[in-house]
Amino acid sequence: MSGLSERQFALAKRWLKRQFPTLVTGVLFIVLWEGIARIIGNNRIVADIGYTVSSLQAQADTIVVRVSETFSSVVVAFILAVVLGVLLGMIIAEIYTLRQMTMPLIIFAYAVPHPVLAPMFIIWFLVGGSFTLFTFTGPSAYIFPAMTAADAQIAIGINGVSTFGAWVGFFPVFISTITGMNELEERYQHLGTVLGATRWQMVKYFRFWRALPNIASSIKSTVQLSIVGVIVAEFIASSSGIGYQIILAWKTGDLGYMFGVVLVIMLVSYTFFQLAVWTVKYVTPPGSTT
Repeated sequence: MSGLSERQFALAKRWLKRQFPTLVTGVLFIVLWEGIARIIGNNRIVADIGYTVSSLQAQADTIVVRVSETFSSVVVAFILAVVLGVLLGMIIAEIYTLRQMTMPLIIFAYAVPHPVLAPMFIIWFLVGGSFTLFTFTGPSAYIFPAMTAADAQIAIGINGVSTFGAWVGFFPVFISTITGMNELEERYQHLGTVLGATRWQMVKYFRFWRALPNIASSIKSTVQLSIVGVIVAEFIASSSGIGYQIILAWKTGDLGYMFGVVLVIMLVSYTFFQLAVWTVKYVTPPGSTT
């Protein structure tokens, strides 16, 4: 028991040591923000912390609902991006002719600025309909007494916002899968040949595991890009989510609310990023992530 407590203490101490630079950066950011706001002295140009907090508190129930909407779409986008990126990457890496045919198209598609495509994804799913996986009552129904379960209902599904987020986050995993599978060392290739491994067995026991560190590292980029993709889709072509709240704040000229929304996005995005990175590190073998 004593050994376990010492180990837990050591892990907590190491975690705090790793997070210390982040905490210092956060404190410096807050000090700089408040300092600039006080120097300017106009909340319609740079909202100070007090004004921002009061603006958020006035619409706290809306913020919680919209954050739940956005990050339910982010979760779907992230899962779609990782699953499709790995599967398609494995297929294209293994079939040389297919890789030669598709890579120019993929590079061309990736070169198109992503925000240009957001309205298309929204329109496609408005016409074809979205696919709802399941619904649940959001946390706002439990936090705010005035919020009903119907108002706090959140749908997890595949729609224009989540698919656009998946599109933006797809490429890092896809490219890393292809790169990792094609970097199999010659000695492993020779070993598989000596053992009489089939093509599928080479993928299953050698190529995939060689690509796993590349995939695990690229997932960090996919987390961030999925968040960016979802919020951009909400910002440009949707009427829901936290991204749309920035549009509303801009239209009403409420800079305090706009600052608050951006701050909430930063905090929740950081939390989701850390959770995703921890999950990947937990489910992959040691040495797969850095």
